[in-house]
This record gives sequence, structure tokens and C-alpha cells, in this order.
Amino acid sequence: MTSSNVMIQKRSTFMVKRSSGKRKWSLVTAVAVIAVLIVVLALVINNELVTKHMYPQDTIHENSNVLVRGVVTSIEENYKSKGFVGYHIFRFYITLNITGIAWINEDTADSTDFSTENKAIHGSNIVGIGYDNLDNPQLSIGQTVECKGFYLSITDSPYSFKIMVAPSISESYLEPL
Repeated sequence: MTSSNVMIQKRSTFMVKRSSGKRKWSLVTAVAVIAVLIVVLALVINNELVTKHMYPQDTIHENSNVLVRGVVTSIEENYKSKGFVGYHIFRFYITLNITGIAWINEDTADSTDFSTENKAIHGSNIVGIGYDNLDNPQLSIGQTVECKGFYLSITDSPYSFKIMVAPSISESYLEPL
């Protein structure tokens, strides 16, 4: 082998090693960019699909229109309530067996089927409470509570046929008796 052939062979070996290192660096960079894009996409999807529909981002502003007393039959955290065109995630969803209706707003009484004698709203003595206050309610199954909040008696809304307790609902509360 001549010295020029050896030099050409060394140069081509060096070029192969150099281009191989460049290829590895490009691959690592591409994987890192894809990973960052996946993380950003996951955060955007989380914001659009979950966080956007939780209190306080997705809430209604109303006055309290009903006051009931009852016994807690179930408690769920991060309850997804679906409506016809959307949903809302309540921090807590409490099911209540109504033992008494203490007060109902006049306008609500005109538009809602309720009975103080039968202790029923819309023919049922069971009502859901969508709880969106920032504290955790100190409740247990079987406990008697009093709840004042906003009851929506129309269909197709994530808030339909529930008593909502939230900072955006004036004078709303849920307290053990």
C-alpha cells in the first residue's frame, strides 16, 4: 500500500466516525425535542379537558334558592357531572337523603316540583350536592347536615337537579348538624 492510499483510508475512516457521531447527536436532539413536545401537549390537553372544567374556572354565579336538611348517603371526590354540551368536575359530590326542606325561594318554588310534606324535590327525597368550596367538607356517611345553595331545575346542564355550594353562590353552605 502506498502512503497516499493509507492516508485516504484513514481520512475516510475519520469521516465515517465523525458522521456517525453527528448522526447520534441529531438523534438525541430529535428525541429530546419530541419529548418536550409531548410534555407540552399533555399539559395543554390536561388544561383543556380537565382543569378548565373544575372550580373556579368553570362556575356559575347565582343566589342561593333552597335550604334542605338530610342524611349523607355518599361522598365522592372529583365527581364529573355531564350535561348535554359540557361537563363540570365538582370537588366533592355528596348524595343526601332529604329529611326536610326548610326554605325554597319563591321563583324556584314556582318552577320546581317540590313537596315539604313528602320531603321531596322533583318527586325524589334524594338530591345531589355539588360542593366546590376550597375546603374539604368534614362529613361522614350517615351524618345529618344542613345545606343551602343553588338548585337548577332545568335539564341538559352539568348543574341540573343538584344543589350547588360554591363561593360563587351567595350565602351557600354545607354544615353538619
